[in-house]
Amino acid sequence: MNAMQDVLIALIIIGMVIVTSLRVDSNAKSNAVIARHDEIAQSSMKIITDYVEEDFRRIGHGLIVPSKAITLADSSRIIFSYDKNPSAVFDSIRIEYKTEPANTTENPYDKILIRRLNYGASLGAALGVTRFKLTYFNQYGNVLPTPVVSDSLSKIREIEMLIIINSTESMENQYARAQYVTRFTPKNLLVRYGS
Repeated sequence: MNAMQDVLIALIIIGMVIVTSLRVDSNAKSNAVIARHDEIAQSSMKIITDYVEEDFRRIGHGLIVPSKAITLADSSRIIFSYDKNPSAVFDSIRIEYKTEPANTTENPYDKILIRRLNYGASLGAALGVTRFKLTYFNQYGNVLPTPVVSDSLSKIREIEMLIIINSTESMENQYARAQYVTRFTPKNLLVRYGS
């Protein structure tokens, strides 16, 4: 009878060990997937912010009146110009950032951040952007209400950008999230040429 009891106790202990090891394995796999989603969200954030920062630094570059480089400024989009090659024939590049719904991903809140050069084709990819907000400041650091009216566009001196990116795929109905907030002071908007 003791032998039967010992076998039964051993089976229970082995069962508990197997269940525990399966839980540990499941948790490890779940954590690996979550970490991968976090990595993808952060990679998407880096790609987007690199492009936007590079473009925003150029606002007004090469223009005779840089303060007139911004032609539309709203909380979710901006249109501005800069001269790509000031030493050659004037060729203004018009860049427009705006968001459109992304129907190609699992995330229902995913938007596509659109970058459009001149009047050419819009470039964008579903990288998980769920929020893109721009705030504009004048030379005194005061917030300009959006959309910025046409007579106040030349007063823009700083732009604050908020981007929130979620992973495009969910893990148990949760999305990995990355947030980025920065302020730009395009140096060309601080210079005064002509009138």
